[in-house]
Amino acid sequence: MAYLEIRQTGPLSGTYRVQGSKNAVLPMLAATLLVPGKTTLHRVPKIKDVNVMLEILHLLGCCSCWEGEALTIDAGNVNNWVIPEELIGQMRSSVILLAPILYRMKKAAVVEPGGCSIGRRPIDIHLYVLQALGVKLHYEWEEHIFAQADYFCGAHLFLKFPSVGATEQAILAAVTANGMTVIDNAAREPEISELCRMLRGMGAKITGDQTGRIVIEGVKELFESTCEVGADRIVAATCLSAVAVCSGEITLTGVDASHLNGVIEPFEKMGCKIWSDKDTLTAARMDKLMAIPYLKTSPYPGFPTDVQSLIMAVMSFADGQSVVEEGIFEGRFRTAYQLQKMGAAIIIENNQAIIWGGHLIGTKVEAPDLRGGAALAIAGLGADGVTTIFGYDHIARGYEDLAGMLFMLGAQAALRE
Repeated sequence: MAYLEIRQTGPLSGTYRVQGSKNAVLPMLAATLLVPGKTTLHRVPKIKDVNVMLEILHLLGCCSCWEGEALTIDAGNVNNWVIPEELIGQMRSSVILLAPILYRMKKAAVVEPGGCSIGRRPIDIHLYVLQALGVKLHYEWEEHIFAQADYFCGAHLFLKFPSVGATEQAILAAVTANGMTVIDNAAREPEISELCRMLRGMGAKITGDQTGRIVIEGVKELFESTCEVGADRIVAATCLSAVAVCSGEITLTGVDASHLNGVIEPFEKMGCKIWSDKDTLTAARMDKLMAIPYLKTSPYPGFPTDVQSLIMAVMSFADGQSVVEEGIFEGRFRTAYQLQKMGAAIIIENNQAIIWGGHLIGTKVEAPDLRGGAALAIAGLGADGVTTIFGYDHIARGYEDLAGMLFMLGAQAALRE
């Protein structure tokens, strides 16, 4: 059984090229189904979630080929419309395959998706989007969903919450719909623009991404294309968390710093200095790590829920009391109970975590989810002794090599078998 071994580390130094984005590449892989031919994506991270998505695409009739970080998908022979329950149960993002499968096969069958246990994540907005665009839905055996549509019809959509997944579902359906589609209260995360950039390169007509109102004029067909996946902003935030705990100075390359605006400000308040130039970001912490009186997660461009566990680990070493309010997924606080095993002074009250910075001691802990596992590694960098983190499968969903990344930045981190 693989596990991480993290030892207390002094000041960091080094350069790291941030991997391609997990949250961007998954919908991009789903979009390859829209073309009965080849699509090549560059800078694809070799992570567990990508492997699961590829397994689903293969079962649907696609072929794939790796050349370094480049991945080519040939969707010319799609012949299946059912996503196996055992695979969709491993990865929530697989639900965004509904629209592309419907486009190719006119029908699709799925079950309620799985993924990290970080709180309630209903797909009702996905289903609203599909029905508004002309899809007929039937339910069998409670969680089994059968969808059917000969074609998509343009519509005016209003999302009750700016869900990233539902926005992606709407985009993937609307690009080939008959007529115009307007998506109001759309998610504005950079991953939405990544998907739109790819689809425009395939011939889609999309405007307004990152504005909250996306307008799409449906086209009859899309074409073969090549596209590069942008940097993973959550992986970049993980590196910022590491230097915040350990001090020192690190450089990240291949990063769009503007995608991290909601993250950079809280880290600067805690005592980090962060500056960028083109696609390079440098972060340093030389002085005392300071607490943040109050921080709340919210949709982009706010502070991302995916970074909440990470900054909670950082706050465990800060001077003073910090408060984090979780505004999206209440289950993110599961990481707090593992941090408490290391001696962290954290109290959970409803949807808030109150953290008093102090002294942590390395011990055996269990990754509760993807980001929580990374947060425990960050905590281990500042804790006395050795921290052993089990549940590595969670971490492998989104990080190519978390231990290797930290090691390149000067940390004492290793993956053990």
